[in-house]
Amino acid sequence: MIIVIIILLLNLNISLQPKQIQLYKLVSESGYGYIAYGGAGGGAKSHAVRDVALIIASEIPNINIGIFRRLSKELLTNHIIPFFRKYPELRIYFNKTERILYLPSGSTIQFCSSDDEEAIYSYQGSEFDLEFVDEATHFTPDMIQFLKTRNRSSKPNFKAKMILTCNPGNISHAYIKRLYIDRNFEDNENPDDYIFLPAKIYDNVIWSTNELKARGFTVKDYYEKWTDEERRDFTLNYSEYAKTLQGLPEQLKKAYLEGDWDVFGGQFFKSANWVQMKIPPFKIQPEWKLIGSLDPGFSSPCSFGLTAQDLAGNTIRISTYYEAERSPEEHAEAIKDFISNCPYTEGRKPSIIVSGRDAFAKKDRYAIMANDKTLADVFSAYGLYLHPAKTDRVQGWWAWKALIPNKYSIFDIPENKPLIDEMQAVISDDRHVEDIQGRGNDPSVSDHALDEQKYGIM
Repeated sequence: MIIVIIILLLNLNISLQPKQIQLYKLVSESGYGYIAYGGAGGGAKSHAVRDVALIIASEIPNINIGIFRRLSKELLTNHIIPFFRKYPELRIYFNKTERILYLPSGSTIQFCSSDDEEAIYSYQGSEFDLEFVDEATHFTPDMIQFLKTRNRSSKPNFKAKMILTCNPGNISHAYIKRLYIDRNFEDNENPDDYIFLPAKIYDNVIWSTNELKARGFTVKDYYEKWTDEERRDFTLNYSEYAKTLQGLPEQLKKAYLEGDWDVFGGQFFKSANWVQMKIPPFKIQPEWKLIGSLDPGFSSPCSFGLTAQDLAGNTIRISTYYEAERSPEEHAEAIKDFISNCPYTEGRKPSIIVSGRDAFAKKDRYAIMANDKTLADVFSAYGLYLHPAKTDRVQGWWAWKALIPNKYSIFDIPENKPLIDEMQAVISDDRHVEDIQGRGNDPSVSDHALDEQKYGIM
């Protein structure tokens, strides 16, 4: 059912749909610190952000709320303009210069943006009891992590919360999927702090209101009498917006219509079919070619992969070693054990191991070790002989893409998750669309497994 919340002090009536009510209760009543809301397109996420923020800011005195959108122009068109179009009587409380709404309750709602990654640090001195990060996958993981440090409250009996609205895809897809969909937590992350509230297109009656009325149904029928399946079928059959989403390419349709986090259309590997490409592991035949590939790293992850090619030219990613903060000797020893203990190859050594140029550098900006020994020298002492990879970026990406989806597959095992996450998260560079974002020079883009797999394929 739809509920109407009356804010007496402001003389406002605010209506919330059932899924938005769930969000409101999670924000106002739950003990979760990090709430992700969304999945599919059209779920009234931005509307929910504004209305839930306004209700809570009116109910609880003297709290600070931030509504974040990545770009200032999107903040204006997706939040500020719609907000005051719906609530024109609140303009008198709005400071345009500060972009802050000062409410009679003493609470504030600040509209925030960060057109480039460094601009997020302009909020260094800010403190928000509640943060609503709209379209959170447009922010980098580092930006979201920084906003977590600004999300705190000194109010007694009040738990600060960060609310992320999100669709599959874009730069933080893998980060948000790891936390809220896969629930794969790291040591400093408490699983009890995280919850995902899915929102589908059929959770938002606005897309079907005209057709409901034309067929003699009411909004009350839609929410109180119909099942989820009936709402879904009606929306898909009669909503023009749903029909538009159904006309998208298959990957985009799954992402934006169904909220499928295993596929999304903003990726660099647009033709990837994850249902087809992720396969159960099996024993690699001894006559198949076996390649090792390495992207060295110390503070950043070192990625090593085993890739096989069968007699028909099909390429299979077998397994991935992905570790950071280890010395070259520790990496070499661990990778040697990784190869010898691989159950799918029965410990067979690769016929060749290819690596990026930094493995062969001495005392220059590409060197992993600041001495006369190269990383290749260290690895050779462990019986791992590195060969320079072909490093042409565009040629390498196209060689890989030419195999997708029919001649490239990945063993569906936990060890391959870093590669899968990077493949699903990476997008094209704005200026050089045949290369990935940052072209290998952006530390916020995780590409270590991508680079070494590209070397292996080349």
